[in-house]
Amino acid sequence: MRDRWTYLLLLPAIACGTPEEQAAERALHEGAESYRAEQYAEAADHYAKATHDPRVTYDLGNALYRMSLLDTAIVAYSAAIERSTEPTEQAVAYHNLGNAWSLMADRADSASKELDERVKGMKIEGDAIAAKVRQIVQRDSLVAAQRASEQLVDSALAQGSDAYKGALRRVPTDEETRLNLALVQRRIAARVEEKSNGPNDQNDEKKNEGLSEKAKMLMQQADEMVERYEFTKALNLLRDALKTDPTLQQRQDYMNKLDVVTKAAAAQ
Repeated sequence: MRDRWTYLLLLPAIACGTPEEQAAERALHEGAESYRAEQYAEAADHYAKATHDPRVTYDLGNALYRMSLLDTAIVAYSAAIERSTEPTEQAVAYHNLGNAWSLMADRADSASKELDERVKGMKIEGDAIAAKVRQIVQRDSLVAAQRASEQLVDSALAQGSDAYKGALRRVPTDEETRLNLALVQRRIAARVEEKSNGPNDQNDEKKNEGLSEKAKMLMQQADEMVERYEFTKALNLLRDALKTDPTLQQRQDYMNKLDVVTKAAAAQ
């Protein structure tokens, strides 16, 4: 990460300029002292007093980044880019913006893998219907969180790629940014290939692979019933069809879930 714009090393006298300019110079000076001492929260407090100045907003982004507050760091870098009129300054802010998005992708990827392992380790078991319902709800919540993490990885990598491109449009000779862009683009390509070829693809087409055409139509009908909270009706439809269409056996897990839900509803 690039900590400061080069020209910030030579700060003008705080007593000069308009009140807004004085506030900015004071924030830069006081914030820099705290930042050098690795007191990033204190530095952020100083910088937050003069965010009308793009230099201060950029330094605020760096302090937030050091505290791992990536969401707000991204907002600060974006504001610095918008408020600056100098291409070289914008390039540095774009570079760090790309770094923030890339780090966010790393963390989302780690979270996704952890959630995936937890889902794989869960079992719906026991005789108590209420306990089974809780287990199903917990598993579905973890699956939803895992999918959200995966989506965040893809989104963050795309945003990081765009940020590095923004930096290179302003300073085409920046080899560090060019390398970072290449690494992000390689990750994006690898994820696309993994999703298209991976054995764990869980989209609807993959789930229904191997079903007869009639079974696919019945599954669609069952899904529509579930959306209308007609769980018993959906379960009976699939159980009756299973008697004559053995391909529906591969959706037994779906029927088991419906069975638990209908029994829980009947017990209330």
